[in-house]
Amino acid sequence: MDTIKSEPVEEEYTKLANLLSDNLNADIIIYTGEINDSTVDVLINYTKDPGKKENVVLLLTTNGGSPDAAYRMARCLQRQYKNFILFIYGICKSAGTLVAVGANEIILSDFGEFGPLDIQLGMRDELFEMFSGLNITQAINSLATRSINTWREILIDFKAGSRGQITTKLASEIAANLTVGLYDKIYAQIDPAQLGQIERSMNIASDYGKRLAKKTKNVKDEAIDKLISGYPSHSFVIDREEAQELFNIVRNPNELEEKLAECIKWAIRNPLGTPFTIKINIVKKEKLNGEQICSATTDEGGNRTHSGGSKNNSAASKETVE
Repeated sequence: MDTIKSEPVEEEYTKLANLLSDNLNADIIIYTGEINDSTVDVLINYTKDPGKKENVVLLLTTNGGSPDAAYRMARCLQRQYKNFILFIYGICKSAGTLVAVGANEIILSDFGEFGPLDIQLGMRDELFEMFSGLNITQAINSLATRSINTWREILIDFKAGSRGQITTKLASEIAANLTVGLYDKIYAQIDPAQLGQIERSMNIASDYGKRLAKKTKNVKDEAIDKLISGYPSHSFVIDREEAQELFNIVRNPNELEEKLAECIKWAIRNPLGTPFTIKINIVKKEKLNGEQICSATTDEGGNRTHSGGSKNNSAASKETVE
């Protein structure tokens, strides 16, 4: 029986990260998980390193989070680096898309995807349940369209059925009363305060996006508005071809970038688990919460298995390693 060979993954991805760092004169930073203030603070501290590079490559994987924290992240990277490159090799949704708006260049692999920039709100009387702010606005638009169509159909039916015996004014009033009777209870369920909250949240996302886009000029005209309200669902996939209609500079990863991403795909293709950020274009071993970030062993069949990492991320590692 052959002896199991231990091989630390840090040596592999650090070598690739340093090579990419030299090629682009850039710091290489991974951010995985929910975008929140505490984890963004860690990233900001990396940008204050006196030995930092001229540019930065951020490998971002997230289901979203705070738009305020996302704005702080993107703004800081714009401020501290000459060129901010965003590399997406997995899921980058919601607040992650806001970060993308602030990038000078986007690398989007075949595995990568953005999502719309619509607002997620907590469901009333439910814990940990969210819904898209677009649900209500689209529902109102749908109701308005249906109400107008219903009124028109009733009006025409009355005029045609009466063969001119009912005046247009009377038919219009009857159609209006019937339409109100059909839809008033539905409209009564709409909460004006919630509508106001949605409107404010959408304005925040729009204003943040426009401020970030002004710096890099990598966002096409009307792209912010389309990201906020131009897609049918929060989960809608914005792939490379779609992203090229929104951003000016979107490209495939080159061979070196692909190799690095494959080496650390356990971290950059699954946004679940405890959020963490790490700068990897450094020789010294980085640790997360006092634990080794990841190690690998090769079994008898030559298959690599991963261990280590934060406790909440270990399951994600097993799921993404093929």
